[in-house]
Amino acid sequence: MPLGFIHGGKELSVSSAGREVGNLLEIEPSILSGKLRLPPSKSHSMRWLTLASMDKSPTRIEMWEIGEDVQAMIDCLINLGIKWDGMTMTGGDLNPPNSVLDCQNSGTALRLLIAQAATCDFPITLDGDASLRARSSLHLVKSLEISAKSLSENSEYPLQLTGPFTAKSVSIDVSKTSQFHSAMMLMAPRTNGFKINIHGEAVSRKHSDLTWDLCKKTGAVNQGESWVVNCPDVVIPSDASMMAFAKLSGLDVENAPEVADSIGHDLDNTFLRDSNDLITPMAAWLALGEGGTISGAKHAAFKESNRITKTAELLSKFGITSSINDDGITVPGGQKPVRPQGIVETFDDHRIQMTAIVLASICGGIIEGANLHKVAWPSFLEQLINLGLNVKNQP
Repeated sequence: MPLGFIHGGKELSVSSAGREVGNLLEIEPSILSGKLRLPPSKSHSMRWLTLASMDKSPTRIEMWEIGEDVQAMIDCLINLGIKWDGMTMTGGDLNPPNSVLDCQNSGTALRLLIAQAATCDFPITLDGDASLRARSSLHLVKSLEISAKSLSENSEYPLQLTGPFTAKSVSIDVSKTSQFHSAMMLMAPRTNGFKINIHGEAVSRKHSDLTWDLCKKTGAVNQGESWVVNCPDVVIPSDASMMAFAKLSGLDVENAPEVADSIGHDLDNTFLRDSNDLITPMAAWLALGEGGTISGAKHAAFKESNRITKTAELLSKFGITSSINDDGITVPGGQKPVRPQGIVETFDDHRIQMTAIVLASICGGIIEGANLHKVAWPSFLEQLINLGLNVKNQP
């Protein structure tokens, strides 16, 4: 199959395996009170793990819990010969993996590992779950100018790459995701250096800034130039994007991140050019409050699901009206969710599932994808139950 073929994600039907009782949460109206403990930042974790994998000295990386996305990254690095003991990573040269690098649901892990794999002179195959398979990395792969082959007739993945990367310069479009740019910056220590040219109207710029800030903390001087990575021991800050679910549920937070670690996640700003992960919970709290228009989020269409259209579908399921714009969504205020008829689809997207859980805490509902939150926040549901969430049925 030619690499230009992009396979669209398949939505589950009501009778599909994904809707079995064991995958559903039945939630009754609840009164929530107390404080949430936010998970460690995925964005910081992924970047520090990548940098530590290039430092031959041990690096201590403290995370109070590890979500499935970050664990997938760790498992892939271990498969490439990097050492990890649960707290400390010891990096070095990459070795041929024993099996396919399974990035599961993590687009960040996939893109960062594609760039790392490109520096190797042996074949490496990357894959992920059905949701990840619907997210193209074709532009990144073409920019690297290495051998690439799809091993499937109806998907871009599994994707087999064979380096080594030898280009003197790369050109990358940053208008849909910042992950490609971050991947380029983070691969430089495994290369002889190259020039990075970016084009397009950049989105998620704070994530690119974060990548470069962390690179500089390990010895980088100029983007694209190779350097000897010297990682400090780090404590991963809490995930600012998850503050949105505390706000939606009316709960306090015990470990809010410093502003410097928030990566542009401003809960009061409805222009989401740099923070499109907020779109779903933000749309929900706008509906319950004064309403408003979310804009600047065109790139939200390229996440685990098309978060613009799927957010509107989710709200509609709860009887909340909204209208889709070119780059976001408009939501009238003063609305109250009503208990959905039937099962609430969550489209293999943890932020849609988490928003659905909080909305169901108000009016009740049966939510698909009982464990989707675990990709980013393993303790989310357990914490909510401890704070008053009435779950009638769960796996």
